[in-house]
Amino acid sequence: MPPRSNPAEVVSGPEPESPPAPRDARRRQELVDATIRCIAEHGLSGTTVARVARRAGLSTGIVNFYFRGKDALLLATLEYVDGQYMLRQRDAMLAHADNPVAGLEAMIEAAFDPELCHPDRVAVWAAFWGEARAREDYMRVCAARESELEEQRVMAFAAIAEAGGYTHLETEALGRAFHHLLSSLPESQLGDEGAFDLERARATCRGFLTSIFPAEFSGDRPAPISESRSAPDPGAFETLPTWVYHDPEFFELEKESIFRRHWLMVGHASHVAEAGDYLTADLAGERVFVIRGRDGVLRAFDNVCRHRASRVVQGQAGHCPGQIVCPYHGWRYGFDGTLKGVPEEESFSGLEKSEVRLPGLDLEEWMGFIFVRFASEGESVADLMAARTDEASHYRFAQMQPLGPIRTLECDFNWKLFVENDSEGYHIPMGHPGLRRLFGNSYEEDFEIGEGTQAYSVLREQESSVWSERAYQRLLPEVPHLPDRLRRAWVYYGLFPSAVVQACPDVADCYQVVPTGPESCQLQTFRVGLPDSRRAMRVARYLSERIIRSVIDEDLALCRFANEGVKSGRYAGGFLSELESGVGILRDEIRQLIPVARLRERPARGRVATVNAQLKAGQVQTLAAAGAQTQ
Repeated sequence: MPPRSNPAEVVSGPEPESPPAPRDARRRQELVDATIRCIAEHGLSGTTVARVARRAGLSTGIVNFYFRGKDALLLATLEYVDGQYMLRQRDAMLAHADNPVAGLEAMIEAAFDPELCHPDRVAVWAAFWGEARAREDYMRVCAARESELEEQRVMAFAAIAEAGGYTHLETEALGRAFHHLLSSLPESQLGDEGAFDLERARATCRGFLTSIFPAEFSGDRPAPISESRSAPDPGAFETLPTWVYHDPEFFELEKESIFRRHWLMVGHASHVAEAGDYLTADLAGERVFVIRGRDGVLRAFDNVCRHRASRVVQGQAGHCPGQIVCPYHGWRYGFDGTLKGVPEEESFSGLEKSEVRLPGLDLEEWMGFIFVRFASEGESVADLMAARTDEASHYRFAQMQPLGPIRTLECDFNWKLFVENDSEGYHIPMGHPGLRRLFGNSYEEDFEIGEGTQAYSVLREQESSVWSERAYQRLLPEVPHLPDRLRRAWVYYGLFPSAVVQACPDVADCYQVVPTGPESCQLQTFRVGLPDSRRAMRVARYLSERIIRSVIDEDLALCRFANEGVKSGRYAGGFLSELESGVGILRDEIRQLIPVARLRERPARGRVATVNAQLKAGQVQTLAAAGAQTQ
């Protein structure tokens, strides 16, 4: 048995040859090391700031300066002990991501590493775990560790059993038993001074594995298992994994990687026709507004005053007669975003007005539709919609005028469910009987990854049995500037992530869905049309609005049904028809931007962004490697 080390040496800082850590980091580490030794000797209740200070050779004031009290110091110590152990365990699995046999061997070695399996470390973990039921912050750390490690080991057992043909085994029960063996053996050294043998503990765990998987663990070297057998199979289901529809951590990645880096539609140029006219929008947690300058140019800015964060313009739309005036303290900005005036300016020491302005956003007008983007990178709207431009130009979108206000509808489901529903016509016969009566089987779609999308339906000759639909078919007037192909058609132009212009002969119905939370979103809609005083056109627009309102209600109900389903523990994923190519393209776009969406299982709590960054950087080469980090 190896001799027991001095605890102070075990938990010390970097090796002598490493660059010295910054003083604050060294001091915090000294205090954590001292806390570990105090807990091992006196327990949690007996560990005081004074004892830690004496053990570290410092004053209690220094302890309180760095940790603001005993509770913060104890929590930092728990997180440090847990972090070192989990790092070693994750490295063990990642190093053998394509070979779960070797991965379990590596986990045994990591669990009984002399540094981590030192009596002081084990005593600290046992002390915190014993108090976890009474302390939510302790439970958060302790339960996360146990859950992640247990599931890793169960997954490894399942992969080995499948590859080795052990169909008779209850791999979940056996994997959990192995987890508890690895967790409990180190605790046996507590109260048994000098008798714990690390090598014997390793042998006990290997013996357990050999009794279950004799062919894999009885030899000197573990038998390899191919990645195709052990890795999560990304093709098992063709939809996105269900966890991405309600996970808060994934939602944060979506806001940053999708909605703050792609074009979002805020309205039509006719909504801001005169100098000083503005539109506002709340987009993925950011407040923005678009205003027309005296030079006729449209500009987009953060709707956040640089003084105390108030909205600088209010309401959904409005007009600034001279300057943009913040309603909170009266700071005044020009239509170009520059700061023009500050009440009681002399009271602001050092304020330089010339250096203060409202931050601008990228803005592009495509055929009259206004798009903004937070990140100045990627293709223009015109480039993305280039394949649709020739046809879309027939509609004369830029000359259209508003047909009512912009409306916002709050929805209680994940935004992707709406976009998926909107990306395929497979559901129309069952979900939209009215559209079926109007258009029959004429629905066609043209979806290409990275480009604007298009779908097309043409009104059928057979009249609908429903009066409003039948009246629309009869009364829709001729629109001479449209080519014959478009005069009785509804055409859908979409731009990732969620902007849509649905062009009808009588009107352009525009909408966009933006997330407000993991399980909530806003549907923003508006209508524009060419000036046309014909009575038949006014009636057609009234009827098409009725029809589209009914379609939206049906879509919202379908999205709510799906939202309930993706939260079911008995639904792991679904399959896509050839008629649902748009859903597959949306899936692939999201996987490309947020690669953690390729994982069938959710990474451990608090790890979603980390695993995503590793996948993006190529630090995790396979799905099996990433899968080893899931709960």
